[in-house]
Amino acid sequence: MRWEVLGRRTHDDAWTAVGAVHAPDRDLALLLAKESFFRHGEGVDLAVVLLADIHRFAEPELLEPSTDKSYRLQRGYPLGDKRRRAAERVQAAGATIDRPRPADRRARNTEHRSREAPSS
Repeated sequence: MRWEVLGRRTHDDAWTAVGAVHAPDRDLALLLAKESFFRHGEGVDLAVVLLADIHRFAEPELLEPSTDKSYRLQRGYPLGDKRRRAAERVQAAGATIDRPRPADRRARNTEHRSREAPSS
């Protein structure tokens, strides 16, 4: 029988799949898992579960989102074409959108940037 091995590196970690072992019963599966995956102290906890006891969701197409939520992702805002068309319109009008950035005219406090103590 095939047993899936789960482990945790610290007590705060979530269970993660570590690998699999083949054993006739649970006790031997635990021993083989310990010797195969945790012999050098890689974790604080391990568990085994029969592969036959893991059940898949029967209809994976039901896991797909029911509504379009592409607005939440960056790919939901394809700006490349819009930017290119805007640049073509500006160029056709004879204007330019590429010019130097204006100077920063804000007052700056440079004392907080120096590593030396300010002179008194």
